[in-house]
Amino acid sequence: MQRRKFKQDKLWRDKAVDWLEQMGSKIHWTKLETDEFAEQLKIKLLEEAEEVCKAKTKEALLEELADILEVVTSFCELHETTLQNVIEVQNKKHQERGGFQGRKFVTVAEHLIGSHGEKYCLNDPEKYPEILDPI
Repeated sequence: MQRRKFKQDKLWRDKAVDWLEQMGSKIHWTKLETDEFAEQLKIKLLEEAEEVCKAKTKEALLEELADILEVVTSFCELHETTLQNVIEVQNKKHQERGGFQGRKFVTVAEHLIGSHGEKYCLNDPEKYPEILDPI
């Protein structure tokens, strides 16, 4: 029985490995140590987020959001917490700061010198570059 090999180098769902092996595939895998697993979960989260952005139908979107939820659940287990704890923090932040229902897209923020907002932006200049007024 001939097979073609394809490089993967990514985290797979457990049952996907089992299912494909039952279908005749030979899957080479290794169990990751905690630090490696945490790093691969980060990579998987970014991969799934990209897939959410590319989803063209509601069904595809739901599938990809479910994948993100699976990664979040794995993060919770890794860090000995629960999805319920995450939801509680989400609810608290929503009550304090609101959500995104208002669709407020900020183009420029002008913060007082020495304020929290200024310090926050200066802490990450690549993400929040300062706009210098022309002289």
